[in-house]
Amino acid sequence: MEIELSNNAVSWFKEELELPEGDKVLQFFVRYGGEFQLKQGFSPAFSVDKKEDVEIGYENHYDGLDVVIAEKDLWYFEDHNLFIDVNDGIDEISYATK
Repeated sequence: MEIELSNNAVSWFKEELELPEGDKVLQFFVRYGGEFQLKQGFSPAFSVDKKEDVEIGYENHYDGLDVVIAEKDLWYFEDHNLFIDVNDGIDEISYATK
């Protein structure tokens, strides 16, 4: 399992979510529904949370941006390498598997 962010995605998260900020992390989690589905019926989502509030199961760092997945959400991301980029046409995050 790997989460990879493009340079454009790192810049987008930093600008749109005003990260990095103190002890805040970019957390990816699983939600019900959505377009891009690693497992049927569920899709990835993200939020900004305090690092101490997340029971971290996965962590990576991109140019000062801390990216985490909580232990409880690893089941969704396991067995996949997720690539996160920006769809420039609509200025939104896009997901793909590698």
